[in-house]
Amino acid sequence: MWGWKKVEIFDKTTDRMKSFALFCLYSSILSLGVLAGSCGLESVGVYVVPDAAPNNSSQMATTADEAVPANTNAESNTVGNSFEVTGYLPYYQIANVQPSIARYLTDLVFFSFAPTRDADFTRDVMTPSELAFLKEVKRRYGTRIILGLSEHRSQGALASICERKPLREKLAASLADYLLKQGFDGVDIDWEYPRSSENADFAALLQQIHSVFAPLGLRLTVAVSPSHPLSRAAYAAVDRIHVMAYDDWGRHSTLSEAADDIRAFEEQGASAAKLQLGVPFYGRGYREDGPSWNDAVSYRTLQARYSPGPAEDTVSGYYFNGIDTVREKARLAKAEGLAGVMVWEIGQDTTGRTSLLRAISQTRATFN
Repeated sequence: MWGWKKVEIFDKTTDRMKSFALFCLYSSILSLGVLAGSCGLESVGVYVVPDAAPNNSSQMATTADEAVPANTNAESNTVGNSFEVTGYLPYYQIANVQPSIARYLTDLVFFSFAPTRDADFTRDVMTPSELAFLKEVKRRYGTRIILGLSEHRSQGALASICERKPLREKLAASLADYLLKQGFDGVDIDWEYPRSSENADFAALLQQIHSVFAPLGLRLTVAVSPSHPLSRAAYAAVDRIHVMAYDDWGRHSTLSEAADDIRAFEEQGASAAKLQLGVPFYGRGYREDGPSWNDAVSYRTLQARYSPGPAEDTVSGYYFNGIDTVREKARLAKAEGLAGVMVWEIGQDTTGRTSLLRAISQTRATFN
């Protein structure tokens, strides 16, 4: 879910032990990695320096008076607001958030499971406590729970599955069965990236999944970079398209770049009503000659270190999206007729007055 619109520099797997092994292998090259939660380390993704878990869990809690609920089932939500707010939550960040964060969300994507070559997917990424967290979120706030399925190899398991109809059918059935058993609501597929020659097979997979999901009321979404478009058939087969509108060259994820990304998707044949504009909750280092790919940090850490104000988008060599910018992006999405916004990722947010999710939710409340 990283974006990487201008460069492709890593191969990611979501299995806990494999993630740790890959970290050891690539850290000397990239100075980045995905640390395994089960190994006692915080897994941080490829572009975020580790944040320490809060000493007191109440530091991460969101109180009722702070929240402006996004979900139509949440108490005191503005009825009839169809603007969606989808937040990605990697398994390694659950310890850093409280279920009450879901008051801001219509959809929560639990990231990330991985496909296997036998047309199934890994399940051990979700522990009993994480499963309980997600079910509590759904029970208390009615937030849709979406299973994140991630592939970061162009010729990995997903490519093999896409090539053969029996394997496409098997994966679709396996996903549906798991969702129904767990009471989840859909699947998000983040493939970074299929080769152009694989796009037709990927569209066939999405069509197969959709044909199984739709009668069951299950949702299918995809995360896509503007510079790695899918086919019109793929866009037609899904319910939502999560626009990875970040990791641009130089100062990443500006408001003007977001507008350009929306236009790019529409030119590629995607319906505006299916798009959710991606908003990064992390800052990336930059230089005059381009981005500093190995230097990135969560919004939460930026706030702790520098306390930037709502109007600030740059601090100490980092470019990020502050409160005013995320508000403007939400307004842009609404004005352009998009389905809503998407966040990578909610574990990088703060609470209280500096919270970006809170700012999005407050802005959303004005749309009726």
